[in-house]
Amino acid sequence: MIENLVKDLAKFVEGGLSVELYDGRVIGEGKCKVVVKDPKVIRDIIKDPEMGFGEHYMKGNIQIIGDLEKFLRGCTKYLKDGGEKLRFMPLRSLLKILGLLKFVEEKEVQRHYDLGNDFYSLWLDSSMTYSCAFFKSPDCTLEEAQEEKRRIIYEKLQLSEGDRLLDIGCGWGSIILESAKLYPITTVGITLSKNQYEYVKERIKQEGLEGRVEVYLMHYEDLPKLGLKFNKVVSVGMFEHVGKGRHRKFFEVVSKIMEDGGLFLLHTIGKVHPSSQSRWIRKYIFPGGYLPSIEEVLRAVRHLDFNLIDIDDWRLHYYFTLKEWLRRFYSVGDYVKEKYGEEFFRMWELYLVASAVSFYNGSNHLFQFLFSKGVVNNYPVMRRSFLQPLLMA
Repeated sequence: MIENLVKDLAKFVEGGLSVELYDGRVIGEGKCKVVVKDPKVIRDIIKDPEMGFGEHYMKGNIQIIGDLEKFLRGCTKYLKDGGEKLRFMPLRSLLKILGLLKFVEEKEVQRHYDLGNDFYSLWLDSSMTYSCAFFKSPDCTLEEAQEEKRRIIYEKLQLSEGDRLLDIGCGWGSIILESAKLYPITTVGITLSKNQYEYVKERIKQEGLEGRVEVYLMHYEDLPKLGLKFNKVVSVGMFEHVGKGRHRKFFEVVSKIMEDGGLFLLHTIGKVHPSSQSRWIRKYIFPGGYLPSIEEVLRAVRHLDFNLIDIDDWRLHYYFTLKEWLRRFYSVGDYVKEKYGEEFFRMWELYLVASAVSFYNGSNHLFQFLFSKGVVNNYPVMRRSFLQPLLMA
């Protein structure tokens, strides 16, 4: 059975595939080689394919010699073309690893984002932006692409003098800090990460933005307690934490703190249709986790007086963003292994590569939803521009 599987799968892996088992047997031949180092691997994968593969890869009991991304791409293509052949095989379960994020409470969010500012600064861009960038061309730097992403957000929100902008899940503050310098507006950000909160507080002081930029360590459900109203609201990469069944509550809170006629831009990873979520991701990367589908988002705003203006899909832009994060992550790989350990390095390597593949093959998308509070008839008409392809056919 293993021989037939390797033979079939090798047709979809660029350069071919071979598998070396723990007893020294080698099946197949090709540039990509899967090495199984421990007999427990097979047992654990049969018992629980998703967790078995993910955990043994982290521990180094499964090694991929060659291009990990191309291997995962081949697995995905084989699953798509081969139907149900791998229903109980580990390669099918790799697709589940590509899901992200469900509702998490404060401690769960901190577990991920409070790994330390030093860790994220190793591989994020200089603005410490941990979300999808926008590449005008394949040769854009990550810094340029993140700046372009923010510029697009400002344009969609039509920022202008006197606006009061709220960023729900402000991260390390790139939007609230930059927008307050570019526009005569006031901004507020909220986060559940203590590290992010302290970082943004210090940046506000350093850049002399006291009185114009504020940051709060708080859950979004507590926003009404601030007693503030906003005419512009943005949320980038936070909605994935809200969780299945809680999207309605999120929009209810946003509705309460928004002025009539205001604009809300929601930037989130998502699915075209509802899909199951990864237990491996939820256990090791994002405790909890749920990627909403388009219909779940639109269903959540029903009867809340949110009017849909636009939906944008930046799927390939997230692929390029992850590829750049991965390149930078590999460049500091020895340091990460020394400080955090080999298993931690392999866990994050698998997360970044598998996530990149999920956007490349279309199982994950990056949506920007633009809503108005009530019907707004004077919003400028959008006309999209065609840019050169990010990937050649």
